[in-house]
Amino acid sequence: MKISNILEVKSYKRRLQYIGVSIICGSFFLIGCKPDTSKKTVYQTEALCWKDLRIGELPPQGAYDGIDSLVKKWNLCYERIETGCEVTDSITQLQKQYERSNTIYFKSLEKKLGKSWKLQFDRELHLLDSINWIKINRKIDRLNQ
Repeated sequence: MKISNILEVKSYKRRLQYIGVSIICGSFFLIGCKPDTSKKTVYQTEALCWKDLRIGELPPQGAYDGIDSLVKKWNLCYERIETGCEVTDSITQLQKQYERSNTIYFKSLEKKLGKSWKLQFDRELHLLDSINWIKINRKIDRLNQ
């Protein structure tokens, strides 16, 4: 066999090895880098969400810490909407729309978490809010001294 033919065969083998290694590494990359569709699916199929419409003056910083932590703990879909102090017809309509939507969402949560989920949630929220408001009042007292 000629030297040029031997070099071509070796070069060809190296190319095949390189292609094989590339395919194997690429397949590991593709398998390992699939998008996490489980989280996306949960949010996409969750058409309903608890819409908490807050009308009035904004509370002090930290007032919503209790509900925010419970929503995360219970893995609920929750959206707080601040409207300000002025109550208009459109805000009243939104409020009615959100109440209907929340009723449906809460019924779906009853099926998922049990009939007394809201009672338990409200108990935990009351306890957390009590603790948070004590902290907030202490901060306010310190600022007023």
